Amino acid sequence: MKRLPSHEIKGPGGSLPLRSDDDAAVDLVMLIEGETSGRDLDTVLNQFGRSRSTYYEKLRRFREQGVEGLLSRPPGPRSPWRRPMEVVRYVVTTRLRHPDRTAGAIAADLGRMGHAVSVRSVERTLSQFGLTRPPARTATPAAANTPAPEPASADAPQATPGAPAAPPPQRAPDDGASE
Repeated sequence: MKRLPSHEIKGPGGSLPLRSDDDAAVDLVMLIEGETSGRDLDTVLNQFGRSRSTYYEKLRRFREQGVEGLLSRPPGPRSPWRRPMEVVRYVVTTRLRHPDRTAGAIAADLGRMGHAVSVRSVERTLSQFGLTRPPARTATPAAANTPAPEPASADAPQATPGAPAAPPPQRAPDDGASE
């Protein structure tokens, strides 16, 4: 595990150490140093182990939201979002009534009805209801060009049901002499 450098806020009357795992406090001190110390920004960024893009992103969020903008947020949507029941109902009933319809076609239908839904969202709904279908299998070119096996000749011995198959014919050993 990478050990974070220790930081502290220093003033004429003393210092206040910061916990190294308190990212919001460390970011606030970095912004204060970067904006008010008069030091070169690259020196400040090096001291705090941050990139220039991270610094400006933190500064923007601090100006817009205050200290709350510096708090860690998990990635992903900021609010819960669900597909409307009307969309789910349409996706499910369409697949049940028309199993040959693709997720793309269903998404296009929904778009024409005024519901902007991605193909992936339709696929996710179909998966949730167990309505996915295996991908279409296509014949491989090698299998299409393979000739059908020759029918057995009339004088060849016929295999009896349940009997083991006859071993393949053996070739005579090649003595190395050419004809």
